[in-house]
Amino acid sequence: MADGAALQEQGLTLVRDGGLFVGVQPGAAPAGERGVTVRVLVAQPDGARLAQLLDSTASGHLPARVHAVVPLDRVADTHRAVARGGVRGKYVLQP
Repeated sequence: MADGAALQEQGLTLVRDGGLFVGVQPGAAPAGERGVTVRVLVAQPDGARLAQLLDSTASGHLPARVHAVVPLDRVADTHRAVARGGVRGKYVLQP
């Protein structure tokens, strides 16, 4: 799985032959190739659902994917690490 977001055609190259590509830009769906099925979806805001998810995470019922907790004085290092990519989870800055 890859998050192609706005990459669309470049993201399509990551999909194996005969695979499935799901994009998020209805007006910019790439043409299918190599037997790849292309689908597009539209995300809609849902504040009530987001509030439920945040509450579940804050209460410990839904685990958050945290890569590392780092002190605030390491924010520049953390920013560079995020820019490099390849990390599952988020960095949490601790004051």
